[in-house]
Amino acid sequence: MSMMTSRGAEFRARENQSKFVQSRIDNIEKHYAELCQEIAAYTRKTARVRDKGDLVARTIVQYADTETPSLKVGLTGFAECLSSVQDYRNAQIDRLEKKVVTPLTLYGTECKHAKNDLKASFSAYDKEQRQQKKLETVRMKHPSDRHTISQAESELQKASVDATRSTKALEDEMDRFEKKKIQDITNILRDFVEVEMVFHAKALEVYSQAFQCLQTISEDDDIEEFRNSLRPPSTPGQSRLNLMRTGSKGSLNSTSRSTRNTPNSDRRSGGSHRHANHMNHDEDDDSEEDSDYT
Repeated sequence: MSMMTSRGAEFRARENQSKFVQSRIDNIEKHYAELCQEIAAYTRKTARVRDKGDLVARTIVQYADTETPSLKVGLTGFAECLSSVQDYRNAQIDRLEKKVVTPLTLYGTECKHAKNDLKASFSAYDKEQRQQKKLETVRMKHPSDRHTISQAESELQKASVDATRSTKALEDEMDRFEKKKIQDITNILRDFVEVEMVFHAKALEVYSQAFQCLQTISEDDDIEEFRNSLRPPSTPGQSRLNLMRTGSKGSLNSTSRSTRNTPNSDRRSGGSHRHANHMNHDEDDDSEEDSDYT
């Protein structure tokens, strides 16, 4: 009776142990799968940020080609820096997939092996239970058949040894599994942090260069270039107009100087004087005639 009680307690202990191991495996499998899914999504979003960053850099280059020299140089340098950041981001994505996502994905295989070990332990445990029930049945039906009872006891003893060995193997395997789980999650997250730190350190360096590129833009030079383009110093039409204006003024000045200095002007002046004297003389004659008439 005491042996039956002892075996019953042992069976319950093994059953509780199996349930605990099963819950641990299920818990690890569930959370590692979720972690793998989320980090994979994080990596995909990072890839989309990389692609958008390339588009932003390309758009800035296209715009820079239409701008004034100083702004063009500054924006082009800024775009090159932004493109370099995306190169580092691409390396970040590759490292995340290799060092974080892939190990988490493969961890499903580890959980599968642990489940197989647990299944083997369950099988040995069930076999021991069946042999125990068989022995009890033989003792009830054939209490005087020592040969059959002895054979059943021998089979039970063998099943118990196998179950004990399987339980010990399961304990060793789960101990290894737990240690590996702790080491793996620590290494995986350490690699994640290292990848992120390397990227952000490189990105900070390149972004500093991008900031310096913007600092080289000369507002005064670009405004002067814009004003020169807006109000060019001279155009062909304006040059011809200025020449015409200059020629007209020159002709008028030449005419004025000729009028004052040429002999013809003196002749015209003298003729006019004489014509005026003649007209005055005629008026005097008319006055004399009128006086005579009177």
